[in-house]
Amino acid sequence: MKHSSVRILFLAFGLGAIPSIQAAQTENSNSPTGTHRPIIYVMPNAVTNPGPGDNSQVVVDSSHNGKDPQIAKIYQELQRRKECQPFSENMIKEKADYFLLLQHGGGKGNRWAVSNKNGDVIASGDSLLLGNSVRDACVAISKNLQDQGVPAGK
Repeated sequence: MKHSSVRILFLAFGLGAIPSIQAAQTENSNSPTGTHRPIIYVMPNAVTNPGPGDNSQVVVDSSHNGKDPQIAKIYQELQRRKECQPFSENMIKEKADYFLLLQHGGGKGNRWAVSNKNGDVIASGDSLLLGNSVRDACVAISKNLQDQGVPAGK
């Protein structure tokens, strides 16, 4: 008798918990547009049209002088830097809100530029270390969002 009472309590608790678990999962999967995290796409090289579509063309002399553009390292820095935490990274440019172009200078530092999805350059700069360039780009994106009245990460 004692064991069946315990089983009934566990069963009742389990059934009561299922709707709340399902509701929490539904809220997470259907996140409102107010929680959209701006998406950054790292451009492999300079292009004349970084937006959606297949008509993008590489700008002459935008290559990295035979050096690997370190795209994976840039994505890694985007994920590690605290200044970049409000953003998501994606490798599909059509999903991007911002485009990051970072050119490795081969001992002379790095040059970077950030544009919005319309192709408007919102900031550019340079620094000796790749991580600092990524940090500066994220700070510039945050400032751009603030200027638009949109809190970063929302």
